Amino acid sequence: MNDRQPVHRCFLAAFLLLAATDTPAHAAVRDAWVTTDRTVDCSSFESIASDIIKPDMSDEEKAIAVYTFFRQRVYHYRNLPESREPLKTVNIMGNTLCGSQGTCMKGLLASVGLKARVVSHPGHTFYEVFYDGQWHGYDTMTNFYVFTRGPQRTVASFEQLHNDPTLIRGAEKEGRACPNICPCGDKPEWFAQKTRATDYTPQTSDWTVKDYQLRLGEELVRSWWPQGKPLPGSYRSSDPGPLHTCGTRDRRAEPFLFKFWEPYGIPKFGPSTTVSYRHYFNGQINYSPDLTHEESVLDGGGKLDEAKMTSSGLVGPGTYSFSVVCPFYITGGVLLFEADCAKEDAVEVHVDQHGGGWQKLFAGGRPGEKQYRVPLDRIVARSGVGRHEYNVRIVLGEDSVLKNMYLRTWFQHNAMAAPHLMSGENNVTVDVANEDALKAAPLTLVYRYRDAPNWDGPVKTVEQRIARSAETFSVPLPKADKLPRMRDLTLRYGQLAWTPPKQVRPDRIIADFTQQKDFSDWQADAPLQVSHDGQGLLVVCPRKETYPQVSLDGLNEDWSDYDAVVIELENVGPKTQAIVFRARSNDTNDQRTDVTFKVQPGPAELRIPIKSLRKTQADSITKIYLMTLDVPEEGCKIRVKRIVLQPDRSGL
Repeated sequence: MNDRQPVHRCFLAAFLLLAATDTPAHAAVRDAWVTTDRTVDCSSFESIASDIIKPDMSDEEKAIAVYTFFRQRVYHYRNLPESREPLKTVNIMGNTLCGSQGTCMKGLLASVGLKARVVSHPGHTFYEVFYDGQWHGYDTMTNFYVFTRGPQRTVASFEQLHNDPTLIRGAEKEGRACPNICPCGDKPEWFAQKTRATDYTPQTSDWTVKDYQLRLGEELVRSWWPQGKPLPGSYRSSDPGPLHTCGTRDRRAEPFLFKFWEPYGIPKFGPSTTVSYRHYFNGQINYSPDLTHEESVLDGGGKLDEAKMTSSGLVGPGTYSFSVVCPFYITGGVLLFEADCAKEDAVEVHVDQHGGGWQKLFAGGRPGEKQYRVPLDRIVARSGVGRHEYNVRIVLGEDSVLKNMYLRTWFQHNAMAAPHLMSGENNVTVDVANEDALKAAPLTLVYRYRDAPNWDGPVKTVEQRIARSAETFSVPLPKADKLPRMRDLTLRYGQLAWTPPKQVRPDRIIADFTQQKDFSDWQADAPLQVSHDGQGLLVVCPRKETYPQVSLDGLNEDWSDYDAVVIELENVGPKTQAIVFRARSNDTNDQRTDVTFKVQPGPAELRIPIKSLRKTQADSITKIYLMTLDVPEEGCKIRVKRIVLQPDRSGL
């Protein structure tokens, strides 16, 4: 892997270290993996090929099978540094752009024995596959390929399309186009341009999606829903996270594809589509070891340095340290713990991410038994680059007791590549790399879902105890034309020792102009006119202007523990107006971030994830702005009702 050693090597090093100090180490469960006989195992090139390629397929049928596999799981949105690593794109992000899609397809096609090359014309990149003595052109991003005419009908090459553009223009009418050709508004005639071959090569690494461990008191939960924790830097600031911005056009997709996406439609998810069917997905690794039992505390490389284990928990002075390893991209984290402190400032929490050195995130504690919460997002999640591991060290002062701890690590993954359940019979298999670890405690597998076709019934649960590797069991679901709506899939080793009580954290109101009429702290640049009309703060620009703004200065705010800024407003002008939210930190102009929205006439809710404020230090907010961008000749009128900080809704 590019940014860490594989788990089996890390685990071996930890085992040798602990053995050298005569400290017993329990073997955590490694490489736990779930497959079904109804879905594609996306863990390797070999497993993908085995599940989608049939013995009697022609080379063209193989090429189309790989094309369809990729289209089901990957949509167009944005490139990241590892977007040309096929297995990461399929298993983690589920989205990338044209050059990376073509490059990923080159790698996937090679795994089924087909030669491919990436080609491009000005403005777009796609790929060709070589079989039957010639090249054949495909594009997964726009959903494009067409067949030639005649009895030897085959997928045309881009050179053939350039030489004879009627192969494109007549394809749909003559029944030679791929199903649902170019559904997102791209023009098929675009592919008649002259192309050239590129030398793009798929990225490789020693990463594998199975490369993780489950310790006693730990679970990995793959969810089929976004949870407000996308990878920072992987999406535009105005979006809630990566999503297919042509969302409603997914309804035109081939029925066998749309049925996979339809259960996960989210209305008004993002400013550019009324319904998003394809978007990012989150999951969590939850870890809560029993701090009174050595095999739980030290499982998988945990380490005590002078801290003592007692029937009440870990007692200082000393430290408890451990690592978190995730096969997907880590996007956030929070540590909750109960400590009985002997004096003030008796507990510290340090985090080291990707060898960047230990950073102190918490230093405090009050005498007595109390619960503490430490957000980890700004350390464990890096913008635009996926990370798979971080280290935690808890420092206890003299006579202070760490009684319970619960660490949640959020990650981003592609649930379209997960082993979902289908209508009818499902045979589910669970494999692990070290079956002997199941002697200490079993794995527990939990599926949660709602039945098709309306997905409005109760959440149903399937729970299975796994005591050996390659254990298979049956999950029968009602037969239906639509698929069930999956909620999550959990693999848990042993039991979590402590789950903190859910906390309903309130919103924090920055401004509520529906209640307050005093807006004297807000400054308006000419020619903006600001007043209160009884319903909210009315911001009027009477004429054409490039960048007029209202702003609130002199702040000293820490927003790092919040999930998003939400602005409720109404465009009471006649035309769509661009609205910019800007946040600045440390009174420094190079630490400010702009997020732009197109607001149609009528009420609107602008949601700005705190993580999208990439240039701004969230713990040092000093000024916020609302700007009306490129106001037309007739001016604009915006009513601002509320500006609210929303916490993470997980309850932790």
